[in-house]
Amino acid sequence: MIFLDTGFLFGLFSERDKHHDRALAVLESHRGRRLADFVLTTNHVVSETITMIRKKSHPDPGIRHDKAVKAGGKLFAGAFGRIHQVTAEQERTAFAYFSRHRDKKYSFADCVSFVVMEELGIEVAWSVDGDFDHRFKAVPGPLPK
Repeated sequence: MIFLDTGFLFGLFSERDKHHDRALAVLESHRGRRLADFVLTTNHVVSETITMIRKKSHPDPGIRHDKAVKAGGKLFAGAFGRIHQVTAEQERTAFAYFSRHRDKKYSFADCVSFVVMEELGIEVAWSVDGDFDHRFKAVPGPLPK
């Protein structure tokens, strides 16, 4: 099982993003496979992705909205994997994790992702976010500094 993260999805749906080609290459390497069989994300990631696309994907607000609607439609249709509905207990556990890590730049959605990944035994995330590297393998991972 592979976890699907917001930054990866934003890069995939935003042609202007610096991670677009990298995200597309990862996805292309699985062409012909049914993503719902081995890719999972959360409702938090879906929400964060739609919001990020709506706010940052293009200079024109109308185009941003249309892109967000298109991306949301594909995500909810399962085109990029299954959506795990996070439980209230998982959210509380994630908030406790978030609260303990003042020294990190983790978003709450990242902490939810970490909790879900750990509970489900997922070790790999399609992510461009270095925050996943502390406990999991991020593919394609962050850009070199």
